[in-house]
Amino acid sequence: MMKVGIIATAREKNGGTLLYTLSMISALSRLPSHRYQFVIFTQTDNHEYDALGLPVEPLPNLWSVLVKRLIGRDYFTDVDKVISPVYSMTLLVCGRPYAFTLHDLQEKYYPENFGRLTRIWRSLSNSLLTRKAACIICESMFVQRDIVKFFGVPEKKIAVVPAPPIAMLCESANNESDALVVRQKFDLPLQYIFYPAQFWPHKNHLRLIEAFGMVCQQYPDSCLVLTGKKRDEYERIFALVHKLGLHSRVRHIGYVEQAELAALYRGATIVAIPTLFESISIPVYEAFSMKTAVCASNVVALPEQIGDAGLLFDPLSVSDMADKILQLWRDPALRISLIERGTQRMASMTHAQYAERLAQIIYVME
Repeated sequence: MMKVGIIATAREKNGGTLLYTLSMISALSRLPSHRYQFVIFTQTDNHEYDALGLPVEPLPNLWSVLVKRLIGRDYFTDVDKVISPVYSMTLLVCGRPYAFTLHDLQEKYYPENFGRLTRIWRSLSNSLLTRKAACIICESMFVQRDIVKFFGVPEKKIAVVPAPPIAMLCESANNESDALVVRQKFDLPLQYIFYPAQFWPHKNHLRLIEAFGMVCQQYPDSCLVLTGKKRDEYERIFALVHKLGLHSRVRHIGYVEQAELAALYRGATIVAIPTLFESISIPVYEAFSMKTAVCASNVVALPEQIGDAGLLFDPLSVSDMADKILQLWRDPALRISLIERGTQRMASMTHAQYAERLAQIIYVME
């Protein structure tokens, strides 16, 4: 039996990386117990993984692990290999073969979104981690090309493995009573546009609000629903909402649990993803799984991810964004067609297939 350590450090505040981590752990848990044993290593105050049914061990800080390595000891003596859904500098001194997921190199494209020290840190840490890793996991060919370009990593060392939405979300997909309860709880109309995202600058909420203002000129009863905590760009975004007189049409409902999130997807007329940068967009796969039409940016890995299963727009053009949203809003037949294509794309992204691909990565790590 092979024992594998999972370094899981993402928290709720980390947005999509937590969902990705949960999806990976869920997939690994599906592997045969007579062949694999998994243990999660996380911070002592991080309780996101307590209820997953796997043993949880404290993740030591980097310096304590480094000291042990310097005196010839390894903290991870009880595991054979290590996999990490997000970067962790502890990997550099764990003394075991490891794979980790490099989600994106956004700082190379939008350096203004990062402080100088953060850019230096990201570049240094990713350079060291990719050099030492047995395998680097990413979710799109776009990111794979970036890793080769910026770090000189051989392509054969990089595994492109997109993760499906977490099982809990998919299991909530057909609960009609949840959909009704959520609609009543948040006082939502029968038709609305949905954008689930944190209020980070690259999520491009400001242009979406402007585009939605143009949609409201033709459909004054339309509604835009936003999730995410009140942080980062939130104040600027809702200052614009009030300036444009959209305060009664834009609903911010905060952080929601997975069952509510599934119901929000299923109740939406359109899921709009105006982001400026994503390695892949988790909400796109979630929308496909929930059978909701998608309208998204034509940048980075999104065209690769969406294919012909959604409408694409220029995220820097408010008018193009509004035009594509209006096109979907007006055309039920187009929405149905896109939903069917999205469903077909998700048929090749089952949790069983994802688990098997991760098993292959773990098996060959040396």
